[in-house]
Amino acid sequence: MDSSQSEPALGSTQWHGEMRSHVKDRMGGLIKGEPSWESKIQVQKEKKMQAMKILEKEQRESIKASVEKGLRKQQMYSPLQALRQAPHLSVAEKQAMKLEERKRDMAEKEGAFAEWRSEVLEKQRTREPLFKVDDVTAAKAALEEAAKKRRYELEAEEKKRWEHLEECAVRGCHKRESLYDLHNSIPFEERLAAACKKKTEEMQEMEKEQKERIRNAVASGHKKSQTESPWVEALRLAKPDNSERQKTILDEKNKQMSVTMRTYFKERDAMHERQRTREPLFSNADVSNAAQQLVEKAKKMKGELRTEQEKQMAHIDQLKNKSLERPMLMEKYW
Repeated sequence: MDSSQSEPALGSTQWHGEMRSHVKDRMGGLIKGEPSWESKIQVQKEKKMQAMKILEKEQRESIKASVEKGLRKQQMYSPLQALRQAPHLSVAEKQAMKLEERKRDMAEKEGAFAEWRSEVLEKQRTREPLFKVDDVTAAKAALEEAAKKRRYELEAEEKKRWEHLEECAVRGCHKRESLYDLHNSIPFEERLAAACKKKTEEMQEMEKEQKERIRNAVASGHKKSQTESPWVEALRLAKPDNSERQKTILDEKNKQMSVTMRTYFKERDAMHERQRTREPLFSNADVSNAAQQLVEKAKKMKGELRTEQEKQMAHIDQLKNKSLERPMLMEKYW
């Protein structure tokens, strides 16, 4: 048998069973003498009406208490309470009170303006300048010293150049004389031989002097080493040949001395060049411009303060005139 056809019959059987049991229970209750459904509803309705009346009474009492509380607070905290309690004044008395209030307000504003003006003047009197007199004086002194030093350097440079020009002029004169003598003198070969001979003699003399100086230095060194050297006792026992070693040491010292001298002269020339070409910290034009700007700024600030003070005084006079010319509250009804 198909299950789809048997399901409606099963559901219908269950519903009929439940309906039968419900009707059976109701009929059993009526037969036993229990109250009906309508009587039960009426009883519940009466209970609910009684509860609602009690709730309504409580709410009415709460509303009444809230209204009374609101009336009391209105009488205590109302902004019109002061107006109600204030004495009744005439129009003239009210105008006099308004006039007194305006006068007090103007006096307070005048005092505040006078205090503000005194503070501004005090700040202007005690303010720190942008450049102090000591700083400007020190800068001027430094510039004057630098200018003086630069002037001396330029004078020395000019003197050196004039000497160089004079030397060049003398050389030119000698050259002209030499050219003149070239055409009227001995031949070139003879003059060259004479110059070579002269130069050779000079070189020989110089070589002789240098050899003599070296010989004296070596003798002095030997003497000093023999008297002050800690190896004197050892040399007395065995006298080795240290001439080569001494020569090497002397050459190294000479080389070291020449390098040191070249380095010193190079650094000295560089330092002199830096001193000669360095820029000054402050120029006379910069200091003069700064001082002029400070004076102009002070004049401008003083003019602005004077203009602002005049505006404030004019505004105060205008407020005074307006307060005195303004009609009172009840003038338009007079």
